Amino acid sequence: MKKLLILLIPFLGFSQITEIGDFKIVNGQIIWQKVYDKDLKIESQDLKLQAVGLPVMTTTFWLSDISGAELVVEKKDGRTRLTVKKIYSISSTKLDFGNVEQNVKPSYIEDIYVKRKNGAFKNGFIKKDGKLINDIIVREINALLPSNDDW
Repeated sequence: MKKLLILLIPFLGFSQITEIGDFKIVNGQIIWQKVYDKDLKIESQDLKLQAVGLPVMTTTFWLSDISGAELVVEKKDGRTRLTVKKIYSISSTKLDFGNVEQNVKPSYIEDIYVKRKNGAFKNGFIKKDGKLINDIIVREINALLPSNDDW
């Protein structure tokens, strides 16, 4: 029995992380999802995400060029569930050979931060970028909510 237990211990460290904070991987796609216990005055819409105030020289190009996402709002029993999906970045670095660049394709978050082998979050997302992306999303959602200025 002890030998079996000793053999299983190394495998516990290699478990796949598919949910961290408000982020989770659903069908290979990274989504951000949060439930609020009140009826928020917000509607489903496209979000314009901007990387503002990120650490200098330690941020990935993808994160520094984050551009947008889709916000889905669901309401039930006085609660609101916000889901941010299709988070994308459009590269600001491009080579100019005199041609006009057309049909610039976005790069989606799962292409950068999900391991292809087991479908789990990559370490860069877990250690640093996940928190930065969370802060960007929360800042944008808070900007969409009506303020409580009573003056």
